[in-house]
Amino acid sequence: MDSAEAISFNSLLEHYLGTRLPRRLSRNISFSELSTEAKGVIVRLLTLMKRSSVPATEINSQMIWLLASVTPGMLPSAWGGRIPPVTSPDRHRKLDDYVVKQTHTSINGKPVYIDLGCGFPPVTTIDTARRLPDWTVFGVDRSFSRYALYDVDGNYACFDRLGKLQYFQAPTKPLNERSNATSDRFKSLFTDLRPHIKTSDENSSATVEKNGNRLICNPIRTFEAKNLKFLKSNIEDLKLPPASTVRCMNVLLYFEKEIRELMLSKICTLIDDNGIVITGFNHPFGIYARYSVYTKDKTGVVPSEFSFSLDNLRPLGVGPWLTLAEEDREAELLADLTGAIRADRSFWAEFNPYVDMLRSRYGICDRDDSGFIHFTKDSRNAPPGAVMEKASALWTQLEAEGYTDGAIEALGRAGYQAWKNQVGNITVIPPDGSLPKP
Repeated sequence: MDSAEAISFNSLLEHYLGTRLPRRLSRNISFSELSTEAKGVIVRLLTLMKRSSVPATEINSQMIWLLASVTPGMLPSAWGGRIPPVTSPDRHRKLDDYVVKQTHTSINGKPVYIDLGCGFPPVTTIDTARRLPDWTVFGVDRSFSRYALYDVDGNYACFDRLGKLQYFQAPTKPLNERSNATSDRFKSLFTDLRPHIKTSDENSSATVEKNGNRLICNPIRTFEAKNLKFLKSNIEDLKLPPASTVRCMNVLLYFEKEIRELMLSKICTLIDDNGIVITGFNHPFGIYARYSVYTKDKTGVVPSEFSFSLDNLRPLGVGPWLTLAEEDREAELLADLTGAIRADRSFWAEFNPYVDMLRSRYGICDRDDSGFIHFTKDSRNAPPGAVMEKASALWTQLEAEGYTDGAIEALGRAGYQAWKNQVGNITVIPPDGSLPKP
């Protein structure tokens, strides 16, 4: 496509998926006004949708809102090149369950778990340490903020040691609160509180409170526990015992292919014999999971499994196709597997309309006369999280009714070695060359 066509989201959509959006959807996104980074996300998304054989009619108002308003806020360009630490409790619950169900041995006594790119607040690392009380858990990040400032409403902002604001977030509106007024308010609070806090070294924390606002120096230390420690380090500089498990979720996708694969190779040096590495992506609320498992044996480290959750097949969000750099092999493999499942007539002819019927029954959305998804009035007026709760219940029902098994059978008919893993996700042996080999 030439640059003149690329300024229109509808032109892009027609180019990749052969159909334009109705006005009620297209008017809510202006491709030309997005950053270069956000435009790249959209082009890659449409490329993967085409590879997945997903029609344009799957694009809905929530996807448009995510692409136009929310996704730009999770990109490094929105935060001065810094990767925003977006997460939520229980995000990796199934991955923790997966690890629990493995057989772990270690020459070091207690098995070691390393969570790379744990971010702040490190809620998923804390979840893991609680789930694995007999393990030694390390949360590692190359950059922890020097200060965290919480206001009276629970919103927080992170500052570096020089007092520069790095990131702020409203828990009720993740990545959708980036106004200058909010930034200025946090800067003013920091200026007021900083002189009253006692300086602390890197291994301890200090706190000052005033009028319900709270400033913490070295806030990461407040989360440490008997079996949980946090380290500020690059991967190549880590000096830890060999790990039974290394998790690196929602991190590698931020880097270009060459850097990503170099990082993966370094990550794989951290595991013990018979250890595993888990890498991949999932939504901050734990949905749309896709992840690879690398195992170490006598021959080295190899990609042994690729897994994904059933909700990737008919999403209301953009998670299955969200990539932040070119040649994201996990996203490409998911697209290929989704395409194979969609091409299976005996499964898809039943599953696809049944999802539509359940969405209507749950009061989530219907299809209009042109075939596009239209959210119900109740959904549009529902409080935050209500629609997600309904969607979660819907996918739980589909899993209970055996549709995960049906998707696995469809992959088997397409020539893949597929099964349901220990936590109920669709799993395949990665085809040769589909995933990087460290």
